[in-house]
This record gives sequence, structure tokens and C-alpha cells, in this order.
Amino acid sequence: MLNRLIRHEWKETWRIPVISYLVILFLTLVCFFCFRQMEPPASEDSINVGALVLMMLYCLLVSCISMAVTIFVAVRFYRNLYTDEGYLMHTLPVTPRQLLVSKLLVAAFWMFVLSLLALWSICSIMLFGIPAMSLVDMSEVIGAFMKYFPYLFGMGPAAFLIFYVVFSLISAFSSVLIAYAAVSLGQLFSRHKAMASVICYIGFSMLVQTVTSLLMTPSLTRLVLSENMVDDISGIPVYFGAYMREIFLVSGVGAIVSAVISYILTEYIMSRQLNLD
Repeated sequence: MLNRLIRHEWKETWRIPVISYLVILFLTLVCFFCFRQMEPPASEDSINVGALVLMMLYCLLVSCISMAVTIFVAVRFYRNLYTDEGYLMHTLPVTPRQLLVSKLLVAAFWMFVLSLLALWSICSIMLFGIPAMSLVDMSEVIGAFMKYFPYLFGMGPAAFLIFYVVFSLISAFSSVLIAYAAVSLGQLFSRHKAMASVICYIGFSMLVQTVTSLLMTPSLTRLVLSENMVDDISGIPVYFGAYMREIFLVSGVGAIVSAVISYILTEYIMSRQLNLD
């Protein structure tokens, strides 16, 4: 029965994520075309403001699309399980866990693909946008990026790519489960359930960010900037790469913990505190 639920969820949800992916690809192609039409600055001290604004606008649009997909996932969960459709869904010969897992797997997949696509698109835009923004060749951008990558992120490009894929998978489950938990908590209120869900989501997200930031504080206190701590080759603080690596690890652990808590809370509410009024 779980396989049937997954297939049904897949058929009902593929349109919005796929359209979002196509929009990102379309925006990327438009930006590529615009960058190719732009003239680079006349000197190394000048910056093409138009290219800079276009890069910032593109990153903002990609972030908005990602948020829109997250909202779609949350609304889909709410309508399917906590409105009139919920009466039908909860009368099926399936457990609340099966309902939750089927939706979670499909939604997390869409979020995971979106995360990988966002990384590729933003890196591509920077690769083509920086030469249009400043007087540098693309080969220089790639060479500098590969040279200073370990100083910035504390690991090589290959290790970072593997880590990012794993982190994106964890974050996909975490973001979906936080949205599910917020929606489920909102249904415990007798009035203004949608507003309560939004407030719960904001509060939960702020709590996770606060705890994660506090855990990063010890690493931040060691990041003291001085001439003695700056690398002679890269000009980047020596400890910066290790600091970024610790940020990634702490963020990953925080995502796992928040995902587990959100899953337990959501399943408990669906099993013991279901309110479809």
C-alpha cells in the first residue's frame, strides 16, 4: 500500500516542481545571453554594475522559487490530510506513518533535486557573470576558484561536492519535516489554523537557527583576524577554511536533529491528536 501512496503522491505533485525547475533553467539561459551581450569594464578597477545587479537578482529569484516549492509542499500536506480530503485519506486502510512517509519521500526528492539545481545554476551564473562584471577571463576565474577553494571551505572541490550532496539530502528531509510539523501544530488550534501554522514554522525555524548559531560560537571565537593569521598566498585567514567546515558539519547535525524531532511530532499529532474540524 505504501508503494501505491507514493505513486499517487508522485502523480499529484510533479507539475509544480518540474515547472519550477524549467523556470530556473529558463532564467539561467536568459542570464547567459545577457552576460554575453555585456561589454566588460575598460579597466581592472571598474565594475559592470549591470552584471552585478543581474547576478544578485538571479540569486534572489532562485531563492524565491525554492521558497515557493517549500510552500507548495506544506500546502499540499495541509490540504490532503487536514481538510475535507483528510477525511477520505484517513479512512484508507493505511497507517498515519504510511501517509506521512509517502508524502515525505516524494517531497524530499523534489527539494533535493531543487537544491542540486540551485547550486549548479548559481555556480554557472557566477562563472559567466564575473567575467562580464570585471575585467578577467573565464579561465582566470576557474583557476582562482580551484586554487583558493580549500582556503575558503576547508576541503577540496571533490570532497565539497560529495558533502554538499549528502547535506542537501539531509536538508531536504529536514525542511519538509519542519513544514509538516508546523502544519500539524497549527491544526491543534481551534481558530486561525493557517496563521498558527505559519507562526509555528517561523518560530521553529528561528529556534533551529538560534541553537545552530550558539553551537558555532566556539569556532567563531577562534576566528581572530590579524596579519599573522592571514595566509601569504591566498590572503585568506588561515582558520577560515576550518571554520566553514565546522559550520557545514554543525548545520548538518542540526538538520538531522530537527528532522527527527519534526518527524516524531508530526506522526504523534497525526496518530493521537488528529483534528479535522
